[in-house]
Amino acid sequence: MMISATQTGHSPTYPAYDSLWHLVTMGVLNPEHLPNEWEPTPPSPRATRVAMIDTSVAYDHPNLKDAVNLNLALDLFSARLGSFPGYPADAALGDLHLGDSTMVAQGLPHCASLLADLTARLFAGQPVSYKGIAPATSQVFSAHGTAMAGLIGARPVAPAGEVTTPPDAAQLVLPYCGVDPLCDVVPISTNFDTDPEALILAFLYADLIEADVIVLPRVIPDPSRTVPELSSYLADDSTGTSLTDAVAHCPISTAEREQWEELLELIVRISLRRPVVCAAGNANEEYGVYPANFASDENGIISVGAINAKGWNCSYSPTRNLTVWAPSTDAERVDRAEVRKDERRYDYDAETAPVPNVNDRYSYYDLIATDVPGMGGYATSPFPGTDLPADGRLREFGSYYCRFGGTSGASALVAGFVSLAFSTGRLSRGCGGVEAKAWLLSSSVALGPDHGTMVMPVFSGSPVFPDQD
Repeated sequence: MMISATQTGHSPTYPAYDSLWHLVTMGVLNPEHLPNEWEPTPPSPRATRVAMIDTSVAYDHPNLKDAVNLNLALDLFSARLGSFPGYPADAALGDLHLGDSTMVAQGLPHCASLLADLTARLFAGQPVSYKGIAPATSQVFSAHGTAMAGLIGARPVAPAGEVTTPPDAAQLVLPYCGVDPLCDVVPISTNFDTDPEALILAFLYADLIEADVIVLPRVIPDPSRTVPELSSYLADDSTGTSLTDAVAHCPISTAEREQWEELLELIVRISLRRPVVCAAGNANEEYGVYPANFASDENGIISVGAINAKGWNCSYSPTRNLTVWAPSTDAERVDRAEVRKDERRYDYDAETAPVPNVNDRYSYYDLIATDVPGMGGYATSPFPGTDLPADGRLREFGSYYCRFGGTSGASALVAGFVSLAFSTGRLSRGCGGVEAKAWLLSSSVALGPDHGTMVMPVFSGSPVFPDQD
């Protein structure tokens, strides 16, 4: 599938490009879009399991129907102990084959209490909706998670029914795929402005279902760690109040502060059992956002930055304390550190540009991801309404795919990359997060002296950066 965009005015048009360029760049697919030294054989006894702590997912997307594990998908947005969107509202839970998370919660009283509540909630025969509350998994909430799930594990499919556009493409397939089209993606959806309890439950659930990989494409709003630099500056020397406390929206109770402290310890402990892949942030944060900035050699937290299709650090990506970088969509930047402009943009004027684009680092290549079907999500559609036609026909590619990016997109690719290692036997299931991280680094390639310490995972061969014009 090729992507192209045209512009009017004096600027040149954007040439077409391969929508799966990121998989070719990472050596997952070869230029013919065939698996690069790996076989598409489903792993046994079960598929590799990627727990995605994010928004909900548009489960009916053709490329995601077989990729998303609806039996395990849990929504913590709607209710304290979660509802299961993959079941009819009046159904009961079956046997979820849960593991033992006693050790990760040991010595953490809030976590241990929540673990007891959650395991009681997950017994077979319990109602799928917690206290009758329906899951908040409408497609309105699902754009980010849908894009993430597609980058991780989408499957190429032939859609049912005929395609409405173009009119001669009745048997057109949807050739899009994720990094690991053999895995199961388990959406664990939470409120983005959440409290520590919901996030503790999300990580405990990911551990209970024995996820092979956990991906967290977001910042955690811990009031003392979201911007760690603030904690060292005092707003009032007489009281010892830090700037973190001074700018807090409301006082933090002792119990909530204890939960935030326990959440960090929980994440680190779980990362020793299974890799935790974290997006590093999109605002040039010096060391990345929390919890990505807690990645170290002693744990299995993997901090992910973003590089563009030319191999340069994306304009918004942090550059320090990262584990690896992965492909993503670039962005313009104009500040005292760098001027990075899109010279193909319709309103670009070289005569009024702040300074010459001497480094020529900007890339117009986007990550293309799965989108909420219809006109919603990240991509718009010219058709009214958000539902598909009653006969199930595909309207157009634009109704199913979107431009996506940020370190969220990069973290999805890394999560899929580690998942593919489990699916193909390069990593042994249950090896632990530190060993998985070590394998990831051993499978990464340094991008040269001009790129500092940047390394990118490459499954086979060498990086192929397509935008070199």
